[in-house]
Amino acid sequence: MPPESAEQRDAVSTALLLLLEHLTPTERAVYVLREAFAYGYREIAGVLDLGEANCRQLHRRAVRRVGEPGSRFEPAPGRRERLVASFLTAAREGDLAGLEKLLAEDVTWWSDGGGKVSAARRPVEGRDKVLRFVVGAMQRFATGWELALAEVNGAPALIARSGADLVGVLSFGLRGGAIGELHAVLNPDKLGFAGRQLARP
Repeated sequence: MPPESAEQRDAVSTALLLLLEHLTPTERAVYVLREAFAYGYREIAGVLDLGEANCRQLHRRAVRRVGEPGSRFEPAPGRRERLVASFLTAAREGDLAGLEKLLAEDVTWWSDGGGKVSAARRPVEGRDKVLRFVVGAMQRFATGWELALAEVNGAPALIARSGADLVGVLSFGLRGGAIGELHAVLNPDKLGFAGRQLARP
């Protein structure tokens, strides 16, 4: 079978993003952690502070909903890339006003350090708390890290490298034209999949 073209990959990525628009924020988080990063249900429960049985149910529901026609959420092709780029600029500059404009009022930050690196153990919820968390994290952890835009799992994301090592991936979910979710994967055991994607020519 011939290798797929860039156009085919873009079409698949766009289709996946549109499918994910069918999901609620929590369903999307469970689906991405399970399908993209191959997390077990116990791991997902720990990251999202949910019950393991609840995560199984949310995943089943998400799998069913991505196959449904139509969308319950407005897709924003192109908007995501601009928001991620603006987020990177504002975060680097410590621009609270700029960040505030990008974040939904009920934005949630999810972290996974796997107990191996420092990360928020519970979700950080609400614009004000996420703002403080982002600026504090940039000041504490990003010194010496190289932050850059990249495509991970067919969507724009931020990656952090320390030298040649991938040390973090931050993915984004949109809601109402703003950033509604941020998912930070810092666990070195979970970064291999993203690292392999980024290594592809």
